[in-house]
Amino acid sequence: MTDLRTRILALAATLALLAIGIVLGSGPLRSALLGQTGDRIATLEAELAQAEDATAVAAARADRAAAFVAGTAPAALDGLLQGRTVLVVVAPGAGDDAVAQISDSVALAGGTSAGPVGLGDAWDEDDSAAFRAALVDQVEPTLVGVTATDPTEVLAHAFVQGATGAAPSGSDLGEVDAGGADRGAVLWDLLNQAGLAQGERVDAVGNLGPDAVVIIAGDEDSTATLVRAFASYDAPVTVAGSPADTAPAAARTDVATVASSQWEMGAVATVATVAQTLLGAFPDLADGDIPESLSALGAPATSSD
Repeated sequence: MTDLRTRILALAATLALLAIGIVLGSGPLRSALLGQTGDRIATLEAELAQAEDATAVAAARADRAAAFVAGTAPAALDGLLQGRTVLVVVAPGAGDDAVAQISDSVALAGGTSAGPVGLGDAWDEDDSAAFRAALVDQVEPTLVGVTATDPTEVLAHAFVQGATGAAPSGSDLGEVDAGGADRGAVLWDLLNQAGLAQGERVDAVGNLGPDAVVIIAGDEDSTATLVRAFASYDAPVTVAGSPADTAPAAARTDVATVASSQWEMGAVATVATVAQTLLGAFPDLADGDIPESLSALGAPATSSD
């Protein structure tokens, strides 16, 4: 009997709550009890709907731009990097889509995509700190034109010189020649065996290195280390990646940046930007920006006013 009474009371309470909910759902009682809260909820719902509409419009524009670029890429990139070698450097945490798309677009522009190369797993492992410090003493005498003393910076220059065979801008040519033509290969083998580098280095002619470098951004600290090091060499640097990953590099004036969240278009924009860096310009493209060489072909707008 007690259980039955309890169930009847629970059912009655539930029905009462439902009735209150229905009454509050509309009519003057809602306003009386909730005051301005109901108006605020309505405003937020309207703002959310507006934001969703704007997002859908922006996505549609981006899709149209990507389709345009994909269709015009052969004509837009034809000959832009003819005979040029572009080294693709991948920072830890960088997206695989960007690597593949950029490498393909370099080839489409008549260039040779070298690499990709990247930092090895032991680059920032805590357990390898003592080993890295000891390795600095071994590689430092082999480096050309490096004045840095910080161990990470020294190893970053070793990475650049190993991957490219090049020397920093303004290096003494006699010192470069004295280092030998195989200096880069020796450094790269050493770093590779130590777990600090991976990938296939540039098969450079003499000590010339690649014509340009694309760094695909990822982890902030590792990307910043690579950018600082590569920017000290003659080959112009373009940093490509997500808007968040490229933001720190965009503050520099000695490298170009391409931010993209859609790599069908971003890869083409990156290659067009690399061509600009070879002419001495270092533009910074935000997500959805179209390089001047593509804008001339009538690319659709990708951002709303």
